Amino acid sequence: MIFKKTIKQKEQSKLLADHIARYLMSYGGSRSGKTTGKVRALVIRACKVKSRHLIVRLRFNHAKTSIWLDTLPKVLMLCFPDLKVEFKASDYYILLPNGSEIWIGGLDDAARVEKILGKEYSTIYFNECSQIPFKSVEMALTRLAEKNDLKKKAYFDMNPPTKKHWSYWLFIKGLHPETMDPIDKAKYKSIMMNPLDNIENIDSEYVSEVLDKLSENERRRFRDGEFLDADEGQAYYSFQRELNVFPFDKKYAAGTIMIGMDFNVNPMTAVVGYYQNNQFHIFDEVYLPNSDTYKMSAELIKRGYKGAMVFPDSTGANRKTSGRSDHLILQDSGFTIKQTRNPFVKDRVNNVNRLLIDGKIIIDPKCRKLIQDLEKVTWDGNDLNKKADESLTHISDAMGYWCWSMDNMVYRAPSAIKLT
Repeated sequence: MIFKKTIKQKEQSKLLADHIARYLMSYGGSRSGKTTGKVRALVIRACKVKSRHLIVRLRFNHAKTSIWLDTLPKVLMLCFPDLKVEFKASDYYILLPNGSEIWIGGLDDAARVEKILGKEYSTIYFNECSQIPFKSVEMALTRLAEKNDLKKKAYFDMNPPTKKHWSYWLFIKGLHPETMDPIDKAKYKSIMMNPLDNIENIDSEYVSEVLDKLSENERRRFRDGEFLDADEGQAYYSFQRELNVFPFDKKYAAGTIMIGMDFNVNPMTAVVGYYQNNQFHIFDEVYLPNSDTYKMSAELIKRGYKGAMVFPDSTGANRKTSGRSDHLILQDSGFTIKQTRNPFVKDRVNNVNRLLIDGKIIIDPKCRKLIQDLEKVTWDGNDLNKKADESLTHISDAMGYWCWSMDNMVYRAPSAIKLT
């Protein structure tokens, strides 16, 4: 098979060769040829001068599956069939004949990040950057500093998320996403690429049988390559599935199990997880209609969480169930209670938004009630809207109490409280 660029891939190649631009974004729908074109350009750069390059995603396992095991070998086979490269599988980089290296990495593990960012690069390619927090991008870009004759380049690609994402402000609006200062637009270039631009290289029914049948918002994103409008009334506006929802990684299952809890009766809710590396890893949720603290305790014990540390709504210290406080019921059932001191609702929600946008809250996709809350809860004046859907707000409240206790804007380490 002979590699032949589409018209849109030729436009992308021209963009990547821009002598002034340093930061280059390709955004658009699924299967549009964005990644193939960028990997090809990166290999060409590596062949020109002995140099080091990095392709990085938020999750190493995703980078390994999509780039190391798929796109990179395909590009080498189709575009560079005579190029002899060595795959260094133990460290996940390839070695070219001229001594150049192309590394594959993730930003989800401290040791791996230290190993990757201990080197300097001529190109850093942020693949699926809608999943990567802006602070992680800024940190990685400090290593775009290898001394050689190549002009340093940062590549980005993604299926566009909402307009609240840092990439929209940086590449579309031309503003720094944190300071809102204007950027040098000559250094930041972008191109939209969609599946119809790559129709000669994908399955003939992919658009009609897959993309056309998605929900409206998903079609706009994965077929049409559009940034979606953010709901101005959305309470948890920083929540993004691409950044905050991933299957639980068992390497974080260490230390004490922690539980955030809300004492509403219908439903009574809790979220379960670990706090590791300054991140909340939530792997389970409990949602009990028409319940009470005794039933919640029994359910948590049934699931194997007896002895966990509970971060509850602080009003439970006084709220009574059958003549006993909710906190005391939990303590007598074998749980450790941590003091929460409920903040103002606005402060608690703002704190959760801060943690979400920094990628510090990771939720397993099976926690559907929590994900639904984060996507649907809205404001009603200065309070959360509990009228539109009475099932909403409670489980995100439960998570919020835990988050406030462990990591708030004016951090105070929680302490165990003794109940009588």
